[in-house]
Amino acid sequence: MAFSLSIGPVIALIAGILILIIPRLLNYIVALYLIITGILGLMGDPRPRIGADATDMPPAAVQHAAPTRVTPPVGI
Repeated sequence: MAFSLSIGPVIALIAGILILIIPRLLNYIVALYLIITGILGLMGDPRPRIGADATDMPPAAVQHAAPTRVTPPVGI
């Protein structure tokens, strides 16, 4: 089983525990979350795009399927 650690869920877990322990922190935690999310949203995605993406594929009308073999009908 692979285990990967992301910063978002860890911060959410810590914030949730702190809110349970000290409920007065709720306003500050929500405000910081909204500010950080807004700033990151304005900055855009910092990860470089490598390789083809699903949106980079040509439309279905341009894609060519492999030719199918047509067998002649058996006579009557």
